[in-house]
Amino acid sequence: MTDQTKPHQRRRPPAGRGRAQDQSRDAVIIRATLELLGEKGYHALTMTDVAARAGVSKATLYRRWTAKADVVADAVATLSPLAPPHYPGTSLRDDLLALMEQISRCDDQPEIVTATMGMARSHPDLYRTLTERSSTFVRTELNRLAEQTVQAGHTPLSAVALDVLGETVIALLAHEGGPAGASIPRERLIRLVDHVLLVLLTGTRAAEADEPLK
Repeated sequence: MTDQTKPHQRRRPPAGRGRAQDQSRDAVIIRATLELLGEKGYHALTMTDVAARAGVSKATLYRRWTAKADVVADAVATLSPLAPPHYPGTSLRDDLLALMEQISRCDDQPEIVTATMGMARSHPDLYRTLTERSSTFVRTELNRLAEQTVQAGHTPLSAVALDVLGETVIALLAHEGGPAGASIPRERLIRLVDHVLLVLLTGTRAAEADEPLK
């Protein structure tokens, strides 16, 4: 996923000359943005608020992010559903379920999710950016797990099949989560893994595919 190697896609690059920027301030600004997004919502949030909460000057903030939409997009992208996964590594099924649980998890900070969904109505370009990041994350992680199945002896999927797999997962999760992006019950995620993902990746269902990956 691009976000894992470049967490803040909309951040301005540091200037080539002059004093080096204090990178630790990025995290402070991002944290302040998330706090204020939850408290105020997207529309009431201002760059002045972010600078004040982060304890930095507006100049410091604008040297990094030129607009509210940019810093909000990068802040929301740091939330847990887009964080690097922690796979148990015990079986393909367990790893797939861990991935599905993570990317469907919206209850860690529900106020942020609510604010983000409201933002979509007035800022479709920003919402599109967030959606694209989520889609890229899902496809990247599924491709990584698909490669593990090949190493375990299963037939590799074509590029087209992998793309369809990613689109299928994204569509199913969007359907299950509904328009508000609600968290999906674990039982539904288990059915998705057992009856869709395992079949597409290995050609077998849970009972047959639930073996440790080599």
